Amino acid sequence: MKINPLVNSELNILSIQVSLDGFSFYIHSDNSNEPIHAEHFAYKNVTTAEQALIEIQQLFENSAILHNSFSNVSVVYANELYTIVPKQLFDPKNLTDYLKFNTKILKTDFIVYDELESLDLINIYVPYTNINNFFFDHFGTFTYYHSQSILIKNILQDSTVSAEPQVYIQVGLKTFDLLIYEGKSLLLSNHFKYTTDADFVYYILFCLEQLALNPEEIKVSFKGFIDTEDSKYQLIYAYVRNVEIVETVEENQLNYAYLKYNLNL
Repeated sequence: MKINPLVNSELNILSIQVSLDGFSFYIHSDNSNEPIHAEHFAYKNVTTAEQALIEIQQLFENSAILHNSFSNVSVVYANELYTIVPKQLFDPKNLTDYLKFNTKILKTDFIVYDELESLDLINIYVPYTNINNFFFDHFGTFTYYHSQSILIKNILQDSTVSAEPQVYIQVGLKTFDLLIYEGKSLLLSNHFKYTTDADFVYYILFCLEQLALNPEEIKVSFKGFIDTEDSKYQLIYAYVRNVEIVETVEENQLNYAYLKYNLNL
């Protein structure tokens, strides 16, 4: 999605999203979040960070725009290598201990965390170190976050006090993020990979079951790569009756909410 030619690129901000599904970026000016230039590249047969780095290196070789100078560069990593911890239980000396219970990690993994101060939550995660090193060599200084930190912050800060839990699902082409929250309190956060509609529905119903939520009553909001004609939607609607689509793929092709630089994290 190419919007406008770059003008005074050194005054612009570059925001990047990295996952094992693809690579997205958009460029906007210091005083506006309106995209100046935006593109998305889907990978083929990529299952590891090493393979993703090869794809990214090729993209940079073929994209002159990424060789401009920018006032700020931010990178968002979207993966399942994370866990959320209440701030009052967090100790930065125990990062591995928090993460090892629900994520397969290696001794060589670099573990970091995002602090969601207004929500008293800590997101502990593993960025792709090899890709981080490539960006450092290319850009020098940059900031990076985990996509779930941004999603949780955006959803919970905008949420209203409710007596009932709410379910929010951000749908990607091969993955989706699911949040269950009540008011400003996070009840569950997870990232899933799916290949079939049945996988998609199973994971959602499983999460509802874990919190003893009635699929006939709970409100579920979808955003992203889904619409009412989608077979995933048709199948989930057979089990979950109170469903709404907040924003469809036509309006949200690159998941801009993940990429906006003004994150206030």
